[in-house]
Amino acid sequence: MQPLLNKNREISNIREIITNKRVIVHFQPVVSVSRKMVIGVEGLIRGINTGTNEIISPAVLFNAACDEGLTLELDRICREEVIKAFRELYQKNHDRLLFINVDASILDKVEGSNYLRNQVNTYEINPRNIVIEINETKVQDNTALKKFTDTYRKLGFMVAIDDVGTGFSNMDRILLIKPDMIKIDISLVRNINNDYYKQGVFKSLVNLANEIGALVIAEGAETEEEAIQILRLGGQMIQGYFFAKPQEIYNESTIFCNNKIEILSRSFNQYMSSKIRDEKQKNKNLNLIVNKSIKELVPVSCQEFDHRLLKIIWANKVIECAYILDEYGIQISNTIRFYDKNKVKDDLIFYSAMIGTDHSMEKYYYPLTGAGLKKYITEPYVSLATGNLCITISKVFTNMENKKYILCMDFNTNTHPYDLDLMKDMTRSDLIFSINGKSITEINRIVNKMNEEMLKDSLTNTYNRRYIEERLLVDIFNASNQNEPISVILADIDYFKKINDTYGHLAGDHVLREFAKIIKQHIRKNTDWIARYGGEEFLIVLSDSNENIAYRVAEKVRQAVEKARIRYNNKNICITASFGTYTLNSEKMTYEQLIDNADKNLYRAKNSGRNKTVS
Repeated sequence: MQPLLNKNREISNIREIITNKRVIVHFQPVVSVSRKMVIGVEGLIRGINTGTNEIISPAVLFNAACDEGLTLELDRICREEVIKAFRELYQKNHDRLLFINVDASILDKVEGSNYLRNQVNTYEINPRNIVIEINETKVQDNTALKKFTDTYRKLGFMVAIDDVGTGFSNMDRILLIKPDMIKIDISLVRNINNDYYKQGVFKSLVNLANEIGALVIAEGAETEEEAIQILRLGGQMIQGYFFAKPQEIYNESTIFCNNKIEILSRSFNQYMSSKIRDEKQKNKNLNLIVNKSIKELVPVSCQEFDHRLLKIIWANKVIECAYILDEYGIQISNTIRFYDKNKVKDDLIFYSAMIGTDHSMEKYYYPLTGAGLKKYITEPYVSLATGNLCITISKVFTNMENKKYILCMDFNTNTHPYDLDLMKDMTRSDLIFSINGKSITEINRIVNKMNEEMLKDSLTNTYNRRYIEERLLVDIFNASNQNEPISVILADIDYFKKINDTYGHLAGDHVLREFAKIIKQHIRKNTDWIARYGGEEFLIVLSDSNENIAYRVAEKVRQAVEKARIRYNNKNICITASFGTYTLNSEKMTYEQLIDNADKNLYRAKNSGRNKTVS
C-alpha cells in the first residue's frame, strides 16, 4: 500500500486521473449478525496520484474534481470501477448486495441520463442487488431527490440514506423518500456503549426506520462492545473495522466469510442472558422497595404520609425523591428527598413540586387511570424536580381510611442506570393484586413471603447481607426516633475450617444450620433478628437492648453452643464460638460503623483465646 496523500498536498492532475481511470476499488463488508452472514459490500474508491503513485483519499479526490468542475465525470468513473469489480463477486454470489455512493449534488444530472442503469446492465448485474447510497445533506433540491429515488426504485434498485445522525440531516427528507435502508453515521456509533444519549438517539432512529419499513445499518463499529449495543438497540446490520477494514479483493471468498460474526453472536447472546438476569434482579429490587414502602403507607392516614416517606427514603438511598398523589393526580404530600444526594439544577424550571400540584398530565399518572393499571414504570426522562435523568415508578394503593392514592418514586438513572426494556411487564406481585377473591391481608401475606425469600440465606434460613443493609438502617432510625438503645452481636464459629477439613463441607453446612438454630432459641422471636454476615459469621440485632442485655444474650448463646453436641453421620461434632457486641445509644452512627465496632470486639475475643464474649 502506498502512502496516503495528505489533504493539504496538491493532486498533480485530476483530469489525467479521471481520463486514465487511476483509481482502485476497496470493498468493506456489511454484516447481518442475525442471519450470521455478510449480506453485501460497500464499494469505496481510492485515487492514485500521477507521478508519485501516492494513494488519494476519497475526500481529497472529490474536492479536486469539484474545483475543476469534474464531479460528474469522476462520479461515473468511480461507480463504473466499483460495479466492474463487484461483477466477479456477483457471478458467484447472486444473493449479495453492492452499496454504491452517488454524489448527491449531481442527482438532477444522474436521474435523466440513465447512465447508472446502463452501467449496471453493461456488467449484467441485477438492479435488485444494487443499493444506492445518498448523503442527503448535500441535496439542494428535494424535488430532484424524490424524482431520482422514485425512478431508480421502480427499476429495482434499493435506496439508502447515508450518514444519518450527523451534520444537518433533515428527518423530513427521510420521510419524503422513505428509503429502504438508513445508514447511521459513525459519530453516533463511536463509544455508543458508554453514552446513554447516543443510545437514545440511535433508538429513536431505529423507531423511525421501523415506522417507514426501513432497515438500519450502523457504520463505523470498531469494538465488540459497540457492536453489541447496536444489536441491543435494534440495529439490523453493522459495517466497520470490527469486522474488516476496506480491502482490495484478491480472493472473493474472504470478503463473505468473516469469523467475527460467530464470535459476536456468542458474545451478544451471553451479554443479553446476563442483561436479562440483571434486569430481573433489578426488577425484584425495585419492587421490593415499592412494596415495602406501600406496606408502610397503608396503615396510616394521609397526614402521616410525609413522615413515612422520610423514613422510607432514609432507609432506601437509591430513591431520589418520593411523593403521593390522590386519585385525581393532585399531589397531597410534599416531595421528600435528600438534597445532597444528587446535584440539583437551581433555576426557575427545575424545582420540587409542592402540595396541590396537578400531575394529571404526567406520564406516570394517566396510564394508571386511563388503562386501569396498578403500576407503571416510565421511560427515562428529565426530572423537573432535579434536572437529572430519572425514571418514575408509580403504584396505586388504598390506605387505612379506604382512600385511593398513588405512590410515585423517582430513581436517578445516572447513579443507577436501570435499563427498563425488560421491566415494562407486570411483575408477579402486580399479578397477585389482580386475583379475584383474595383479601388485602392474604395478598400482603403472599407479597411479604415473596419479598422475604429474596432476603433469606438459603443454607441457614437466616437473613442475608442484603437484608442487613436494608433493615439495620431502619432499626437505627427507629431507635434514634424513640430514644432507645440498639445492640448488635457479631458471632463467629471457632476453627470452622478444621470442621470442613475433618468432616467434609457437607458437615460444615450442617454445623452452620445448627449454629443458627441455637442462636434463634435465645433471642426474641418478633423483636430481634439474625442474619448470616458471611462464611461462618452471623449478625444478631437486638432492639431496645442495652450493653448489659447484649452481653447476657451473647453469653447464653456461647454457653449453649459449647454444650451442644451436633450429630452428623453418627458422629458428635463439638464447636465453640466467639462473640463481639456493641451498643448504640444516642450517638450518630451508620450501620457499617455499628457492625465495625462489634467486629473489633469479636477480634478481641478471638485474640484472647476464643470461646469468649467481649463487649
